[in-house]
Amino acid sequence: MVNLAFKLMELIALSLDLPAKRFVEFLEDHASFIRLNHYPPCPSPDLALGVGRHKDAGALTILAQDDVGGLEVKRKSDGEWVLVKPTPDSYIINVGDIIQVWSNDAYESVEHRVKLNSEKERFSIPFFLNPSHYTMVKPLEELTDEQNPAKYKAYNWGKFFTTRKRSNLMKLNVENVQIYHFRVSE
Repeated sequence: MVNLAFKLMELIALSLDLPAKRFVEFLEDHASFIRLNHYPPCPSPDLALGVGRHKDAGALTILAQDDVGGLEVKRKSDGEWVLVKPTPDSYIINVGDIIQVWSNDAYESVEHRVKLNSEKERFSIPFFLNPSHYTMVKPLEELTDEQNPAKYKAYNWGKFFTTRKRSNLMKLNVENVQIYHFRVSE
């Protein structure tokens, strides 16, 4: 997964007219992880979600899922939720918030959720590529100028991730920290 993720990061760099290895410095001591998800059948799937709507905070997510399906993405054009049909022997790649910030919004993190199935259990295995904890995340200088100023303030990935996870676990009555909290006013 790490090798695939690094190759994808090279392709993203090239798509932004950057050197292929541009992101390597941020990923030297990467804080990536993998999770195993199991969603049991739910007799009333319209009353529950496997995972609520969210955007991935890291750089990339590489998702392996079974043939049951349930992943939905929010279509930007009309806000409708669209099922991502499982394709055998393939991965789903989600661009995360960090790529959105590094690219200064050239790429956008996708909002998604997981719907439950009434009859079948579902399994998925997401791999989350995250930069080093000490990485300062901000729009890349090569992608900003007077006509396209930085749209985000710099933030420390380790502090951001820790704060976000802590707030999830504490179930506070406040919103989790999000990248738009670092957005520069327009």
